[in-house]
Amino acid sequence: MFLGIIVVAAAVVFGWPWLAERWSHVSIDDARIAGNLIVVSSEVSGRVTKVSVIAGDRVTKNQSLASIDEGQAQLELEALDAQISGIEAQKEQLRSQQTMIRTQVAAKLATGKTEITAAEANHRASEATLDNARSRFERVSSLARSKVTSTQSLEEAQAALSTAEQQEQVTAAGIKTATANLAVIQSDEAQGAVLDRQIANLDAQKAALVAQRGQKQIDIARREIRAEFDGVIDSTFIDAGEYVSPGTRLLIYHDPDTVWIDANVKETDFGRVKVGAPAKIGVDAYPNIEFRGEVIRLG
Repeated sequence: MFLGIIVVAAAVVFGWPWLAERWSHVSIDDARIAGNLIVVSSEVSGRVTKVSVIAGDRVTKNQSLASIDEGQAQLELEALDAQISGIEAQKEQLRSQQTMIRTQVAAKLATGKTEITAAEANHRASEATLDNARSRFERVSSLARSKVTSTQSLEEAQAALSTAEQQEQVTAAGIKTATANLAVIQSDEAQGAVLDRQIANLDAQKAALVAQRGQKQIDIARREIRAEFDGVIDSTFIDAGEYVSPGTRLLIYHDPDTVWIDANVKETDFGRVKVGAPAKIGVDAYPNIEFRGEVIRLG
C-alpha cells in the first residue's frame, strides 16, 4: 500500500512539469526546415565550359558558379566594333570633304563678290565715258550743222560714241556674268547640307550598332553565372560539355541565414498558437542543441 502511494507520489512530482508543459504548450512533430530555394537558369544558348560548384558547397556573392562558352559572342562583338569603326572612318572622311568644300566655297564666294564689285565699277566708268561721248557728239553735231566744225570731227565723235556704247554694254554684261557665277558658287554650299544628311544617317546607323553592341555585352556577361548572395548549393543539373538554351536549369542554392520551420499544427491546437509566441526547436541532426524562435505567420 505504501509502495503504491510512493510510486504515485513520485509520478506526480516528476511528471507534473511534463504535464504542465503539455497543457500550456503546443508540441508539433510534423515539421520541416524550409527556405528560399533559388533556381538558377541559363539566359543564353551555348556549351557549358565549366561548373565550379557541387551540392553542399558554400559560395559567396559574385563567386563564379558556372561558365557558358562565349567564343561566338566575342566574335560577334568584334564584328560590331569593326562596323562602328568603319562608320567613324566614313564620318571622318565626310567631315574632311565638308571642311574642304566650305573652305573652297568661302574663297570662291569672296572672289565672286569681288568680281561683281569690279564689274559694277567698270560699268559705272563705262557709263561716265558714254555720257561724255554722247555730250561731245551732240556738241559736235550742233557745230557741224552750223558749219563750224569739219565732217571729220563729226565722224570721230560718232565713232567715239559708238565705242562708248559698246563698252557700256560689255560692262553691263560683265555684271550679269559675275552675278551668275556667284549664284553657281552659292549653289555649291548645298553640297555641305547633303554631307550633313549623310553624316546624320551614319550617326543613326552607329546608334543602332552601339545598341546591338550593348546587348551583346549583356549576352557575354550572362555567360558567366555568378552567385547573387552568400549561400549553399543544394543541387546542380548540368556538367561541363553540355549544351544549354535559355531557360535550362543549371543549379539550385539558398541562403542558410534565411530559413524557417514549416510546422503542421493539429486543428484542435491551431487556436492556441499566436503570432509572436516563442518556440523551442529541436532538430534530429543536432540532438543536443535546442534552438529558439518565434511564430511569424499562421496559415
